[in-house]
Amino acid sequence: MLTVARRLELLQPASQTVVVAGTNGKGSTVHYTEQLLVAQGVKVGSTYSPHLQRYNERIRINGQEVGDEEIVSAFEGIYDAQGGVHLSYHDYATLASFWIFKRHQVDFAILEVGVGGRYDATNVVFRDANVITSVALDHQNMLGPDVETIGWEKAGISRCGVPLIYGDLNQVSTVVNRAGSLQSPLIERVKDFDYKSHDHEKFSVVIGIGQRARQLCLSKAPKNPLSLTLAVQTLVTLGFSVDESDLADTQTTQLPGRMELIHHEDRQWFLDVAHNPDAIKYLMRFLPKINHNQVARVLLGISKHKDFSGIVQALRLPTNRILLTATQGRRGSSWERQCSEFGIQCIEELDLAYQELVANTVSGDLILVVGSFDVVGRLRTKVAS
Repeated sequence: MLTVARRLELLQPASQTVVVAGTNGKGSTVHYTEQLLVAQGVKVGSTYSPHLQRYNERIRINGQEVGDEEIVSAFEGIYDAQGGVHLSYHDYATLASFWIFKRHQVDFAILEVGVGGRYDATNVVFRDANVITSVALDHQNMLGPDVETIGWEKAGISRCGVPLIYGDLNQVSTVVNRAGSLQSPLIERVKDFDYKSHDHEKFSVVIGIGQRARQLCLSKAPKNPLSLTLAVQTLVTLGFSVDESDLADTQTTQLPGRMELIHHEDRQWFLDVAHNPDAIKYLMRFLPKINHNQVARVLLGISKHKDFSGIVQALRLPTNRILLTATQGRRGSSWERQCSEFGIQCIEELDLAYQELVANTVSGDLILVVGSFDVVGRLRTKVAS
């Protein structure tokens, strides 16, 4: 990755770059940061990983997906420079984004890490700030068995002297120690920034502590308050001034498949790509705030190597309301044995699972679709068309 990026002179794809890692909330943090920067009048290139329905979702200029021709042109340029160097799917996607950002002469590049951080393709670039949203158990087969080891992998994005904005309430020592060893300014939740929820769902971002603290208020809490708070702190760290109107503007758009409510077949379909126990727990706490209906049924898709038991327990619903469908691709899985053990219905074919959900719910029911990008994306194609 580094070799090809050097050949193509892509190690600095923008005037300034931010790398965003973490177990949960990376995409939302990139999205909010992108929106806030666009509101400042600067040109922004953003990467998202993975995509939900279309490959183009991965590369955006000022929030708009780039076209097929630009992506193909980038691929051709990368192929010509590749020589004998092996590049993965994610390497190609990341290099293509750098290629496109450089040709658009963006002011800022906001890069979402794929998995981990230390060995991720995004980690080759020069950057001006790093963000770690949170550290929790996920991808243990790749990153390690516990949060300290996973934190060490994610902290691999740290660079000497580059600010690290860190969102965990309970800090992981490997992240803190890595920042200290590199003399990277560590900007910490609670100590340097935080958010508050008030009565009647009012919400505020707090930047700074004590007499120097600045509070920005919203009349309604965002769907991912930590991500919005991290985005605000990132802009402040980069020297921007953010006001309340900027925060309000972030509520007008959302990423597809992230706490997304769609009305289809006279039912409410709530889609979210939460795919580890921590993300599911947050979703189940937040869901009643934006929809007071009880969840009638759950469509769940879980990729290989995920914590099946932990995810099912985090849903905190009777297992007879859960319907599991198979995921596709190299990490696809059907979990038939586990479904049998838990007493969960399993219908591998998504079309048949969809028909089962419609047949066994009634008008106005809330159906939760949750888990892998693959299943949420394919189901979204059905209900959002």
